Amino acid sequence: MKRTPEKLGKAFAGRLDDVKDMFVDRGDVVDVLALGVLSREHVLVVGPPGTAKSRLLERFCRLLETKPFSYLLTRFTEPAEIFGSIDVKEFQDNSVYKINTAGMLPEARIAHLDEVFRGSSAILNTLLSLINERTFHTGQTVLRSPLISLVGSANEIPNDPELEAFSDRFLLRCTVQYVGDDDLDDVLTQGWKDEQNRIKADISSDDDRWDRDLVPLQPAELADLQQAVGKVELAPVRATYTKILRSLRAEGVAFSDRRAVKAQKVFAASALLRGRMTADESDLARMVHLWTDLADESTLRRIVADHGVPVDAPGSGARDPVLIKIDLRGIARLREQATTGAELQKLAQDNKRLAHELRRQHPGEADLIKAVEQEQIALITKLRELDPERWLS
Repeated sequence: MKRTPEKLGKAFAGRLDDVKDMFVDRGDVVDVLALGVLSREHVLVVGPPGTAKSRLLERFCRLLETKPFSYLLTRFTEPAEIFGSIDVKEFQDNSVYKINTAGMLPEARIAHLDEVFRGSSAILNTLLSLINERTFHTGQTVLRSPLISLVGSANEIPNDPELEAFSDRFLLRCTVQYVGDDDLDDVLTQGWKDEQNRIKADISSDDDRWDRDLVPLQPAELADLQQAVGKVELAPVRATYTKILRSLRAEGVAFSDRRAVKAQKVFAASALLRGRMTADESDLARMVHLWTDLADESTLRRIVADHGVPVDAPGSGARDPVLIKIDLRGIARLREQATTGAELQKLAQDNKRLAHELRRQHPGEADLIKAVEQEQIALITKLRELDPERWLS
């Protein structure tokens, strides 16, 4: 039986959580990628190298049963490296100029161009038509590209007026930084697990076997969700949205008419991911990912919040404290059932993550923080009871 868009949207949101669990403090990036895919808009990720951008995109694409076309642009990159080279045989045999696009960006559903602003004018001009109209001239014919979203990444956005038109095509934006000191242990733990799985895959030639827990979204299901975006009712948020736009302009925050119109698709996609066919004001919080100039991000956040829209702290990906309470109860239940030190050590590590999450994202939840601390004491106490010689020194 075919699921309704509301149920399908919530199911997709649940699968996104599986991707988020594989990375530390990258929930915002996953959310932005999902919004880009559902609204068929392009995404810009700004941050230093070594922040797991490429790896995260690979995992995200597994949900869509596709592999991204990925390439690092430099000022020496030739268009043929991105779009395909001339079909020499066709030219020699039939004097027909044709570009062989097999396996190249024009035939990709998701593409990732690292250091996207370093491309030559020839590459960027071709990309403009590709990301705007989803078409590519292969010679005498025009290819209809299946491109859903182009993900560009860069260390920074260049202050170059000639790049403004190209940059504005990336509707959704987010920033990534190296994780904070409190999360270093989680990064090392999760990263080593990933490296171990990659070693196993290299040896077994089974590249995705550790990702089989990811339940993919079928192409037909994605198409249904993309169609449903256009059917979401936006009337309940339009008045507030209009006021926010006027405030942005009054404070000189760059927000083009194109961006203002297309942003409505993002609000609709946000509603779908929350299982609704009607947007509410919480969906306007996605505006924090629609900045043009990074310097305006904090002002945009403030203006959106001033209009009564709940906005999380940058990069927080904050969960509702109720969900943390559920996790805490689960840890307490498993502690009572645990019979080995290994089980208790794993629970203690999970509980430690909850403590870090609360202190970072909900510092005002004093009672819940105290409950997590008490659970940690209970876990350590049971560990000592199981192995007193090791734990009592």
